[in-house]
Amino acid sequence: MRRASGWLARRRTSELVSPRQSRHLDQGTERGSAILELPIMLGLILIPFGILILSIPTWIERQTAARDAAAESARYLVVAGPQGFEGATQIVADIERGYGLPAGSLRLEIPSELVPGQALTVRVVVVIPAADIPLMGSFGDTTWSAEHTERYSDYGAGTP
Repeated sequence: MRRASGWLARRRTSELVSPRQSRHLDQGTERGSAILELPIMLGLILIPFGILILSIPTWIERQTAARDAAAESARYLVVAGPQGFEGATQIVADIERGYGLPAGSLRLEIPSELVPGQALTVRVVVVIPAADIPLMGSFGDTTWSAEHTERYSDYGAGTP
């Protein structure tokens, strides 16, 4: 049998095929690949990015709630003085309810004593879910803290 040369290519031992025909034969190996690629693309790319995009507003909301709670409770403590510890805790609980957060999402950390003339730093720690999927709930938690500093009066505001 003679070997094909030039524009002839060998497909099987018994037939000879032109280069034009061989291009069409090679395209048949990708038939049906879209059926496999679409679920892979949805499962590995679109769904995780969708969950991430849906979770970002929850992260921002929780951070804002923590910042507000820290600022408001610090201001209250500076004005109310040592008697304001219970009131600061109530402010944090009110802010938590106002944002619609589950009870215990915000945790207030305040110094044990107020020293006149020094800075008072209040920290609020918030629990942020890693992902929040509508109709399915949230999973994975992380904590984030917000601090606010106010200067406590030289004369000890709120002291009798």
